[in-house]
Amino acid sequence: MDQDKFNRVVDDLNEYKGVTDVYLINDQGEVIFKSGNAAELSQAEGKSILKAWKEKEPSLTYQNSRFAILKNDDIQLAAKNIAGGKGNVAGSITKEGDYLVIHTDQETGLILLEWSILVNKLAWS
Repeated sequence: MDQDKFNRVVDDLNEYKGVTDVYLINDQGEVIFKSGNAAELSQAEGKSILKAWKEKEPSLTYQNSRFAILKNDDIQLAAKNIAGGKGNVAGSITKEGDYLVIHTDQETGLILLEWSILVNKLAWS
């Protein structure tokens, strides 16, 4: 995914209430692109998210908060911070083999699995 496509994906996601961070990360956990106000994501944290996703772990850590993984397959990820109200993490692999990962607020216009489907749709469009 190039910068222009990433920017279009961010714009499409921002049509919905609650998106806080959008990242495109490679298979080594390095951030390729991030949305304008997205929190910093270290390579170690990106790698940790991908490891939890690929190895079907029960949870992942994002910005020092634990998120229970509710959907985890080769293509899509959906995780929720149940105890702390820190929102959701959703992701999809892209056609190019990178990973589109978003963080949303707790209260949004979509439920977590809808976010996961939307991210997947945009990653493959």
